[in-house]
Amino acid sequence: MTLDQIANWAQIVEAVILSLSIVFIGAEARQTLQHSRTQFGHGLTDRLYDRYFAISRDPNFSQFLVKDWSSGELSTEENFRALNLLGADLIDLFDTYDAWKEGLVGRVHVDMRMQLIKLGAFLSPVGRSTWDHWKITRDEEFQIWFETEVYGAPLSPDA
Repeated sequence: MTLDQIANWAQIVEAVILSLSIVFIGAEARQTLQHSRTQFGHGLTDRLYDRYFAISRDPNFSQFLVKDWSSGELSTEENFRALNLLGADLIDLFDTYDAWKEGLVGRVHVDMRMQLIKLGAFLSPVGRSTWDHWKITRDEEFQIWFETEVYGAPLSPDA
């Protein structure tokens, strides 16, 4: 075997090893991405469960939540609490929706949050005020989607 033949075989072996390395790196990257997606999804779920548990442990907060927010009988403090709670719900939805659009979590995470939002709090005056305050932070696609989901159709600017 000549030196040229050995060099040719070495190049072939090098090409095979390089190809296998690329396949391995691709598989490792895919596994890392899947792990990141899973961790992100678990983090979102934990956030939601923490909220459920906090509500279940706090009787005063539970009483606040069962009030009729559409009645106009919320005190100034209760109105402020409602604005902040609904704002937190929206921010959680924004994070989750964006993660879903990026492919980091499944649609189920968005659907779980929309189930909470569709319970009716955003139909109340304080809910509508909260949405009007936060909607400018979102693009038109999200605004149309949210308003169709919650209010049945996109809202007109003067509504």
